[in-house]
Amino acid sequence: MLYTFAYVLAFAAPFFIMSFFIGKLNWIKKYNTVIVRVWGILMVIMGIMLFLDWMKKIIIFFTDLFGGFTGF
Repeated sequence: MLYTFAYVLAFAAPFFIMSFFIGKLNWIKKYNTVIVRVWGILMVIMGIMLFLDWMKKIIIFFTDLFGGFTGF
């Protein structure tokens, strides 16, 4: 239970911090539509890749390229 709470808190913290400073970041206001469209397109592409099971091929490629995760 404690680990779940820590995970949720760590995941949500950047969003809460960003919400306090969003008014100061004028470039986000200026390029808001571009940012939303680009992230939307990336989400659709990722969804297609997951549906077609291409993520496994990409993971295998990068594992072979970089030697896999060896720990911290």
